[in-house]
Amino acid sequence: MRTGSNPSKSGVPAYEPKQLGIALLVYIPFLKGYFKHSLEILKYQIASLHEHTEREFDLLVFDNGSCPEVVEALSDLSGKNIIEWLVLSKNNLGKVGAWNWILGSMPNEYICYADSDVFFRKGWLEASFEIIDTFPKAGMVSAQPTFHDVLEGEGKAHLQLDGDGNFKYGSYRPEERIVEEYCLGIGADEELSARFTDMDLPSITDLRSNTTAVIGATHMQFIIPQKIARDLVPLPVSKGLFRKETMSLDHKIDEIGYMHLSTKENYVMHMGNSVSTKLRSEVQALDGPIEINTGQDEMILSNKSGLFRLILKLMSVHRVNQFFLNVYDFLYRALYVEKQ
Repeated sequence: MRTGSNPSKSGVPAYEPKQLGIALLVYIPFLKGYFKHSLEILKYQIASLHEHTEREFDLLVFDNGSCPEVVEALSDLSGKNIIEWLVLSKNNLGKVGAWNWILGSMPNEYICYADSDVFFRKGWLEASFEIIDTFPKAGMVSAQPTFHDVLEGEGKAHLQLDGDGNFKYGSYRPEERIVEEYCLGIGADEELSARFTDMDLPSITDLRSNTTAVIGATHMQFIIPQKIARDLVPLPVSKGLFRKETMSLDHKIDEIGYMHLSTKENYVMHMGNSVSTKLRSEVQALDGPIEINTGQDEMILSNKSGLFRLILKLMSVHRVNQFFLNVYDFLYRALYVEKQ
């Protein structure tokens, strides 16, 4: 039985989304080993977004099954209106599964996606929109030059301007500092770093405005118009992170005739799971970084079967759980941290 009238029927206005919506995908299952500083990294990312984004935007955070400490921290940010929309998934839907939610639901005219370990620099948005506004059929634009052709030579959409006198295809040699930062972000070894240092990237230039874009984009961070995003989903998903499935995004964009492009300058940086010495000064220069209480380290585990179920049952005991986590943390530091 309903008593009275719903006050929302009296003309309460709906929220009007900003032109730009930024979506961050977060997966921090525990706060030890590889993920020890991930919450701190996320804090810097959100702070850099709020300080270095030239236009108003709506911030959506999609949490893909993180531990309670991370969920609590995100809920606190949401309560402080630092995050407009917070999606808390109990289960990890996978990167592509989260893309299906993000690209299929965000109401903004332009959607920016980023992994939860990307640092945004001043000018990133304007440089991205310069490419979007300049090149017809610009479908996916990243604010960092990409050194990988995710389409492995099979892309065709960028060739549609061939023969148009307003555009010129060419090559672009990034400065050494850009290459070094890119390699640092992906953890490239010496051999791969040397190959990237000697690499010319394919480019396209609008001769009328003298605007040049690198051909290619990255899954780490990109902007896509909503009208294109809606045509891409649903994407196939079966695993948490599977290259073939993430590449389905690129193939679909190319198939419907839209280009992958990126900026010449590195306006974003892949922080990874720790702040490098190179980036430390930029992080420290942030005006009033967002404070997040990281709490105690804890691991969230799902039920399995057989021997693994027995191990997980033992690990559900707090002391046993902490023992395994401490062993993992020790091994992680011995293998990686101590060698840096």
